[in-house]
Amino acid sequence: MKLRIDKIPKTDEDLEEIQREVESEHHHHHEHEDESNKLEEALGELYSSIQSLQSKIDKMETDTNECKKEISRIYKIISKLLITLTTNDDNEKLKNLKEVLNLLE
Repeated sequence: MKLRIDKIPKTDEDLEEIQREVESEHHHHHEHEDESNKLEEALGELYSSIQSLQSKIDKMETDTNECKKEISRIYKIISKLLITLTTNDDNEKLKNLKEVLNLLE
């Protein structure tokens, strides 16, 4: 804390002036501490929210990849069923139906 004392206090008024300066500086210092604490708290909450969002993003990416695999499997099943429906060869139908069963397991 920096005090500006131009002269040595000789009267009660001089002492009161110094006291006002000290109190003013002390109050100003506490305001900065409060602002700093509020800023740290806000940054902490922001960081926590970002971590939570990142966790949700990671989960969604995992879910998306699982959905892509499942959609791919469904398309394979549909393609095998179409081949089974359009072919006249019974061996080919049987082969494709077995593949469909394997894909469904």
